[in-house]
Amino acid sequence: MSDSDSDSEAVSPDAAIARLERAVASVLGEVHRLRSEFSRMDAQGEELEGLLRAVTSGEEGPRDMIDRLHILEEENRDLRARLDLGREGVGKLLKRIKFLEEQR
Repeated sequence: MSDSDSDSEAVSPDAAIARLERAVASVLGEVHRLRSEFSRMDAQGEELEGLLRAVTSGEEGPRDMIDRLHILEEENRDLRARLDLGREGVGKLLKRIKFLEEQR
């Protein structure tokens, strides 16, 4: 069902509330997932800081740091892409919630 189809159909208050509850639950799930992604990114930053300390203290070589840096950069690109998709999904859900609230 497209948004234009659903805009023209009458929705009972109970059905609208149920749909709103599902949409809110979905948004909360997405927010939780995004927070997990941010936590993972933070952990990677701390890992890189530890590697930098190891390199500057002579415990590890610069090549190890460069290799790890490339891995972390690739992971960060992936995470950013996933976060962008998540934000897009949350935006769509929020639009849907607004529509459902207007139907009440």
